[in-house]
Amino acid sequence: MYRATVIIAALLLFLLLMYLALRVFPGKAGLGRNSRLHVLLEVKGREPVLERSVEELLLVMNGSRLYGDILIQGSLLDEDTRAAARALAERHGCVTFIEDGESPWTRKTSCWKYPAR
Repeated sequence: MYRATVIIAALLLFLLLMYLALRVFPGKAGLGRNSRLHVLLEVKGREPVLERSVEELLLVMNGSRLYGDILIQGSLLDEDTRAAARALAERHGCVTFIEDGESPWTRKTSCWKYPAR
């Protein structure tokens, strides 16, 4: 009797964890063949987690079928945030950095290729 109770409790706990995981991590999203995603990040002043935010966006976009670009639009940035934004734009071809209305700082190419259909 004890063994059966432990097994049932473990199964219920497993099902609860799976339910919570599916709510936190929904299924993969995707776009149509002729659709493209543009993410605009408006950054003002100091933003210490900019690099982590962009890396996580890239991870989500790379793990699904969301093809597009990330535009970091900066305004009154401090030196650390500006350096992080420039480094991200240099490191990733799909990330573009614009500050205070200037023209794009780096090239505009996509990190992802459209899937063959």
